[in-house]
Amino acid sequence: MNELKITDIEIGMEASFSRAVTRDMEDAFRYISGDENPLHKEDEFARDISGGKFQSHVAFGMLTASLCSTMAGMYLPGKYSLIHSFEELSFLKPVFAGDVLSVKGCVIDKNTDLKLIVLKVIIKNQDNKVVSRAKMKVLVMK
Repeated sequence: MNELKITDIEIGMEASFSRAVTRDMEDAFRYISGDENPLHKEDEFARDISGGKFQSHVAFGMLTASLCSTMAGMYLPGKYSLIHSFEELSFLKPVFAGDVLSVKGCVIDKNTDLKLIVLKVIIKNQDNKVVSRAKMKVLVMK
């Protein structure tokens, strides 16, 4: 876990990590969220509703988006982060169990007086396709 303070952070700083999406993660997210939509757990339903484009159920978009929390809480800035808001959050392609997601964050703005940074986060799958993107404001508490 990084421990970046507002004075350590510069516009253009980047961080990245990868995470595989597993069925255990989906089950945990389903339990926490209470979202029982069959699109997120039934392969046949996902195939039918997508006209055969999806061969299996689709992972929760918000599970993918939760990796933005990991970016702020572990990397940029890390320990001293407090997510303030999302200016943008888009889901561009479906994610499936077994996908390996690469998450890249970049500081695109900084306000030292407010102790606030703006992160652009891009999430790509193992085929280098952008599956999600976000722009988020993060308070740097120290």
